[in-house]
Amino acid sequence: MQLEDIRKIWTYEERDVAASIEMWDSMATKFGEFELPSSSNSTLLKLLEENEMLQPEYTVLDVGCGAGKYSLALAKKCQNVVGLDLSSKMIEKAKIKKEEMGIENAEFHVCNWHELDLKQIDYMGKFDLVIANMTPGVRSAETFEKLHQASRGYCVLAKPIKRTDPVSDEIRKMLSIERKMETGDKDILYAFALLWLQGILPKLIYEPRIWDQKRTVDEASKLYVNRMKSYRELTSDEEDQIDKYLMSIAKDGHIEEKVNTTIATMYWEV
Repeated sequence: MQLEDIRKIWTYEERDVAASIEMWDSMATKFGEFELPSSSNSTLLKLLEENEMLQPEYTVLDVGCGAGKYSLALAKKCQNVVGLDLSSKMIEKAKIKKEEMGIENAEFHVCNWHELDLKQIDYMGKFDLVIANMTPGVRSAETFEKLHQASRGYCVLAKPIKRTDPVSDEIRKMLSIERKMETGDKDILYAFALLWLQGILPKLIYEPRIWDQKRTVDEASKLYVNRMKSYRELTSDEEDQIDKYLMSIAKDGHIEEKVNTTIATMYWEV
């Protein structure tokens, strides 16, 4: 298989961008409730430290930064961090946390990575480190290769693989949506192949993870309806079907879900 073969195969087109934005906006408050991670409790930060991928003079790009959890942690260890995210609510939370923590060397922008032109905004080879940590922003050869193009030093891509979401998976089955389109399995596979075929030797580490998630029925409804809309259009009857299913499994007005996954973190030098 050649580079162009992978580029043709590894594509992604968002079915409903507005639904995706609404889904992430709805989770911004919860994502904004965090303490800064450190190398003692974060695999990502430990990896950067052990492999000397982060230096005081470095500039960093955080693609799909969410509410700024890792951008702000990295800002304490480098010269400057730029965080990008599709959700305006996430970026709003990141800016609030930045002010609360008195961090001045981080900036945050609302940005659709799928549509971003690196040349137009002068991001080509601009950053010493580019990370895409647990973000759906990297789902195709084009969005992956932009990580590499924006870096002049190192890149890190972390994705959940071998993932099971009991509630979400049941809703997919109910709606006859067979493919788990948010899975990172193929993303990691294709990303590795693209680098390998260019003579780059990426490294991989794996971390088993269990996420215990608990949401109100209303929060869960917004999440799952918008997630399904990102796969295909839903009828009003199908949205009602989702709500009825959630009500049937609710406990004390909440939906509980235990997500089993493995985090695959791939890193390489440009």
